[in-house]
Amino acid sequence: MTSQKSRILLLAENSILETKRLVLRPLTLEDTADFFEYASDEETMRYIFNPHTSLHQTKEFIANYYLTSPLGFYALEHKEDHKMIGVIEFRVDDKKHEGEIGYMLNKKYWRQGLTTEACLRILSLGFNTLLLEHITSGHDTGHIASGSVLKKVGMSFEHITKDAHELKGKMVDTFFYGITRDNYLTSHHENTYSN
Repeated sequence: MTSQKSRILLLAENSILETKRLVLRPLTLEDTADFFEYASDEETMRYIFNPHTSLHQTKEFIANYYLTSPLGFYALEHKEDHKMIGVIEFRVDDKKHEGEIGYMLNKKYWRQGLTTEACLRILSLGFNTLLLEHITSGHDTGHIASGSVLKKVGMSFEHITKDAHELKGKMVDTFFYGITRDNYLTSHHENTYSN
């Protein structure tokens, strides 16, 4: 192997990203109050997990889920008010040359195109920097708004995984969308970001 950078190194070098309205950066324990604001909200958490009931629970969650292996996990900081308003995750499968995006956003910031903006930035990272071949994302049955975001960023419906996981005591199906590198490069040239 030559001096070509690994995807892990590239993720580490791109731990802070920007869009017009957002800074994507590593989470810290200082984000606990902002995270709890939406993680404790029933409507926001409807398709994700049971709402948090204490700041301590949220702090433990951040430490256990985001801080133990932070690469690919980004807090979404709103530039205008410097508030952490959500998270976006980018899980990379190096051997398959694939990535998967997941996200959640404080409902006070819904319907402003912010999730779309963050997803486009992650797609650029995945295809232009990490040189992945395929990126996917999924949403549970009924979460139509999330499906709309995925279509807006150029993903197409690929398949349904029946009984994909348990959510609040019930098994739920997940709808998966995806985009290939070729399709991205053909359709997203105006949305690329320089690194």
